[in-house]
Amino acid sequence: MEEMRLTQARRSYSRMGLAYFVFFIVAALSQLGAVRLLEGAAGAADGGLYSLIGILAMYPLAFPLSYLIVRTVPKRGPAWQFRMGGARFSAVFVICLGSMLVGNLIGLFLMLIVSLLTGQPMVNNVQELILEMEPGEILLAAVIVAPVLEELLFRKFLLDRVACFGQRTAVFMSAALFALAHGNFYQFFYAFALGAIFAYVYLRTGRIRYTIALHMMVNFSGSIVPILMMNYMETSPLAGSFLVVGWYLILGLSVIGGIVLLIAGRRQIWFYRMPGRIPAGKWMTAVCVNAGVILFLIYSAVNFAMA
Repeated sequence: MEEMRLTQARRSYSRMGLAYFVFFIVAALSQLGAVRLLEGAAGAADGGLYSLIGILAMYPLAFPLSYLIVRTVPKRGPAWQFRMGGARFSAVFVICLGSMLVGNLIGLFLMLIVSLLTGQPMVNNVQELILEMEPGEILLAAVIVAPVLEELLFRKFLLDRVACFGQRTAVFMSAALFALAHGNFYQFFYAFALGAIFAYVYLRTGRIRYTIALHMMVNFSGSIVPILMMNYMETSPLAGSFLVVGWYLILGLSVIGGIVLLIAGRRQIWFYRMPGRIPAGKWMTAVCVNAGVILFLIYSAVNFAMA
C-alpha cells in the first residue's frame, strides 16, 4: 500500500508539473507571437499596450492546454469545508499585506547583494513593466484576470488533486511552484509566503472565491495604490508625500499586526492527517523526483537566470 501511494503521488505531481511546464512554455510563445503581431499591425505602439497584450496573451491558449493535462489527474477535493467570516478574512488580509512587505524587502536585499557582487545595476523588470501601463490596464491584467486564473491553476487544480498525499506538502508545493512561476527573486519570497497563505485558506474553506478575493486585494495594494500615489505626487507633491508615508505606515503596522495575529491564532493552524499521505521522509522523491516537476524546475532555473 505504501509503494502504491508513492507511485500515485509521483504520477500526480509529475502530471501537474508537466501542466505548469506546458502552460509557461506556451504562454511565452503566445506572448512573443502577440507582440510580433502588434508590432506589425500598430507599428510604434506605446509600451503600456505592449505590456497589456503581452500579459493577456499568456492565457487563451496556454490555460486550456494545461487544463487538459490537469484533467488526467484524479480529483479528490479539499478536506475541509469551513466558512470564512468577515473578521477572519480581514485578519488574513492583514497577514497577507505584512507578508508582501517582508518578502519584498528580502527580495530587494538579496538583489542588492547580487548587484554589489557582480557590479551590475538592479533592474526590476516587473516594476518597469507596471510603470509602463495605465492604471486601467493594470486593473484588468493584474487585479482581475491574473488572480482568477492563477488561483485556479496554483490552488484549486493543484490542491484538489494532491492534498490527499499530505496537506503540508501540498501547501509547500503550491507556494513553491507559484513563487518559481514569477521568474525572479524580487517577487519570489513574497509570492511564496502569499502562495502558502492562499493554499491554506483554500484547504481550510474549500472555496476558491476567498483566495481569489485575497489575491485581487493584494495585487491592487501592490500595484494600483503605488501608481495612484505616484500620479498624485506629480500634481500635489506635499499631499502625495503624506499619502506615501501613510501607506508605508499601514504596511509597517500590517507586519506587526500579522505577527500578532499569527501568534494569537497559531493553535488554530493545523493540518488534517490524510489517510493516503506520503510516508515521512519520502515526500521529496515522490514530489520532486519525477519528469514533470523536473521539467518545470529546469524551466524555472533558466527563467531566473535570464531575469
